Order: sequence, then structure tokens, then C-alpha cells
Amino acid sequence: MDHEFDSASSLEEETRFRPFTRDSKARGKTVVQDDDEDDKPYSRLKQGLRLPFPFRNSLPSALVNTLLEDIDPFYNNKRTFVAINKNKYIFRFSATNALWVLSPFNPLRRVAIYMLIHPLFTGFINATIIVNGFFMVLHSNPSIQSMKAICTAIYTLEIIVKVVARGFILQPFTYLRDAWNWLDFVVTILAYVAINVDLGHVAALETLRMLHLLPIAAIIPGLKVSTQSVIESLKRLKDVIILTIFLLFVFATIGLQLYKGLFTRKCVKNFPMDGSWGNLTTENWA
Repeated sequence: MDHEFDSASSLEEETRFRPFTRDSKARGKTVVQDDDEDDKPYSRLKQGLRLPFPFRNSLPSALVNTLLEDIDPFYNNKRTFVAINKNKYIFRFSATNALWVLSPFNPLRRVAIYMLIHPLFTGFINATIIVNGFFMVLHSNPSIQSMKAICTAIYTLEIIVKVVARGFILQPFTYLRDAWNWLDFVVTILAYVAINVDLGHVAALETLRMLHLLPIAAIIPGLKVSTQSVIESLKRLKDVIILTIFLLFVFATIGLQLYKGLFTRKCVKNFPMDGSWGNLTTENWA
């Protein structure tokens, strides 16, 4: 415990909020990595977390919503930078070119970063997810379909903003390096497929639309933590799950061999309660 406190105190003294400039980017390329096996990111300065209390008071208001040199010493040689919004949440980005052409200093990328970290943008997207979930339980009609199309367009705008701000997939902290963004991306693609392809009455395909409700888990902190805990538990239980599926398959095969042909897929209209079911005629069957 004392070690953690000393580490936090030393990190607070070491951390300085400095604007991210072209010179900062050049220094990031020349820093030599120290091969230290114990060197790990500071747990309280991770992407998406709120700035720890000791650091909040030392952040100048002029540097809020601007590009900063990474405040975690672990990333000194990782070619990253951060931005901190007015609610003091940390957003970490790759300092490489997004989509191969947009440097961190490109005006278009800087606008996208500003939009991404702004609390109003996050609140707007969260409200869209909730409203879209409400429309999904209503009876489908042209007006509801139009509202769903608007929600899909908003999801698409969110993807574009995130991809322009972060990059797509190749570098750390890019769009598809976040599992939640994979979910958003797949759900949006499925929404466009549902618009252009007639799904008919296939229930299995219709239920794919319910995936739109899953991102709500990402906007409720407690639910997000619980969901991540369940996912981590399932990863550790993968061997048990495989064994369970195998046993279910074996017993299902045995049941199929024992009972196939005995049930003729018909129901009895009036099942006798006196035990004379063996004397039923064809008139008693549906």
C-alpha cells in the first residue's frame, strides 16, 4: 500500500501538462525504450478513466480540450498523446497519421478529436441509443422506420468522427482496437443490411436488430464493469463451456436415436384422464 502511495506521489511530481506539438511528436520517435519488465501503464491514467484527484487541480484550464503530451511516463516512447475534456476524462490517441493521411495537427482530425471528447457529443450518442431502443419495441410503421433510419445515420456519424479522430485499426488506441467499437460497427453494418435486404419473416435475422440495445452497457459504468467481468469469467471458463456443449451434443444425439419416429409431431385434442389413451382413434388427433 505504501509502495502504491509513493508511486502515485512520485508520478504526480513527475507529471507535467504540456501541449502536444510537432517537436513532441519528433521526440517520441527518438526515445529509447528501457527494457524494464516491471514497466507498466499507471492504472489510474488509463484511457477512458477520470483524471485522478491529485492531477485535476494542476491541470490549467487553458489546456482543457487540447492536445497534450502523454501524462503517463509508460507511453513516453509509444507515440501517443492525450486530450482531457472539461469533465477531466482521459482520451488517449495514437500520434501516427489516422487513415495514413491525417496527422494529429490536421485541422479535420483536430475538429474530430474535439467533437469526440466533448461531453455533449457523448450525451447525444447515448440519448440516441436509448431512443432507438424505445422505437424497437413499437409496432413498425413508416414513421418508426424513418426514425430508425435517422438513428442509423447518427451511428454512422459517430463512427466517422471516431475513425477520423483515432484512425481505423492498425495502431494502438485506434477505432477497432476497442471491443465496444467492434460492437457498434457490426450493429451499424447490420442496420444497413436490414434496410437494403428483405429479411422476410425469418425470426433469427429479425432478432439481430436487438443488438442495438447492447451498446447501452457501455454507457452505464456499473453495467459496463459487470459485463466486462462476465466476459473475463467466460474466457476463463472456456474449457468448461466446451465440455458442457460436447456433453449436451452427446445426450441430444442419444435422445434423437431413442425417440425418433415415436412422436409423430401431432397433438392430442382431448387427452383421456382415465388411462385409456391407447384406444384413441384418428379423430382424437389434431
